[in-house]
Amino acid sequence: MANVKPHDDDFYIRNAIYCWLHYFGEEHQWHAKYSELAKRDTYLPKPRRAKRRKTPNAVTELLS
Repeated sequence: MANVKPHDDDFYIRNAIYCWLHYFGEEHQWHAKYSELAKRDTYLPKPRRAKRRKTPNAVTELLS
């Protein structure tokens, strides 16, 4: 079997948009919006790194 690249979430979102455009014609009120969305490369924001939490001073003083 050929090496197939695993698909990410953006691929599945883009595929759903193209399916919607296929089944609903240009006369639909949302066709222009979905056409704009189909031109995007990404749909989901990249996850942010978690902020480090600073330990409270009271806990540090008790352990010392």
